[in-house]
Amino acid sequence: MALPKLLGWLVLAVGALLLLAGVVWVVSAVVSFVWWVIQTAIALAVIGALLYGGYKLYGWLSDDSGTSTSRSTSPAEYSTRPEDRIDDLQQRYTSGNLSESELERQLERELADDDLDSIDRELQRERS
Repeated sequence: MALPKLLGWLVLAVGALLLLAGVVWVVSAVVSFVWWVIQTAIALAVIGALLYGGYKLYGWLSDDSGTSTSRSTSPAEYSTRPEDRIDDLQQRYTSGNLSESELERQLERELADDDLDSIDRELQRERS
């Protein structure tokens, strides 16, 4: 009677070990998947931060170069009144976004554009 009882316990022990191995395998797979998700999220965050930093650095460097087209010379700005564009330049200068030389250069450009506009208006008036 001892042999069948021993075989029964042996089968029960092997079954318990197989069950335990299955549970460990499932937990390990879940932990591995969660770890992969965390690593992927960190890698994407680092790549995103590097791209954003590069974008900001490019914008910062292109604004300081003096050769870039500034916000006040965009085509959308030319659709506003000249007084508004000059006020915008003055506000940007007082807030520190424009240097004095850039302010002077852009004011000259605005005044030259205003002169050209007034000349165009005079020519149209003479033609009609």
